[in-house]
Amino acid sequence: MAYFLHDDFESGERYSPAGASSSNKRARSDRDDIHVLQEKLQIPRIRGVIDRPRLDEMLRRSLSQFSATLISGRAGTGKTTLAARFARNHETTAGWYSVESSDIEWNVFAHYFATCILKAVHSKATVADVLSDDIHASQSTIATFLINVFAEVETELDHEPLLIVLDGIHHLFDAEWFGEFFSLLLPSLPENTELLLLCRSKPPNPLWRLRSKQQLHVIDEKLLAFDLPETAALVRKLGLARADAEPAHTATFGRISKLLQFAKSRKVDRSPE
Repeated sequence: MAYFLHDDFESGERYSPAGASSSNKRARSDRDDIHVLQEKLQIPRIRGVIDRPRLDEMLRRSLSQFSATLISGRAGTGKTTLAARFARNHETTAGWYSVESSDIEWNVFAHYFATCILKAVHSKATVADVLSDDIHASQSTIATFLINVFAEVETELDHEPLLIVLDGIHHLFDAEWFGEFFSLLLPSLPENTELLLLCRSKPPNPLWRLRSKQQLHVIDEKLLAFDLPETAALVRKLGLARADAEPAHTATFGRISKLLQFAKSRKVDRSPE
């Protein structure tokens, strides 16, 4: 893909220093004109869940052994609950970014990603300090951006651990810069930095291929599903009888959203008329 510095390049007009200055000013204006919603950078507060040491240990091992861990599953499988609980309980500095479909433009994503990291490490740097004037996602732009961002991490944390959680990266799968960004991101991570990615479907090949290179570990919805002992603990917490655990597990395949629906329907069926 070609990236043009400004629209006149296709018009046949000759480049001029004055035109370049004007273009750079417009680029900087476009680059900086992003309103960051702070609620997208907050670790979600999850209430009423039961402890799942099996998954907590699985996630802890994965993050310690691989450059990145991907939790993949449909809506309602417990991805965000697992990650949020881990981020709140893990003894690291944690940066959280809930990605939305409106973040697919590089300039928007870069603002949020940079804000997430700088906030996590309590850096005094601003997003403008780490962004390039070029708002297009060329390889050099992405590489320079990552160098600048992670230089702040190494300066502020001095090798202390950092957890980065990107929730909802499936919203970025169609971005032209997606593969380039993640291929550069993993080798750019500072020492003691753990990367946790959440998505609803299998990612594009550039990211998926990192699995075969032992850089990416995947926790899918089969592993996220409640096993029978976890189901038993959940149904008891929801006010059902121990005998309800096995039929609940069989009917829902251990999927949390279905388990909650099952418990609700059982309570309705047993409520006095």
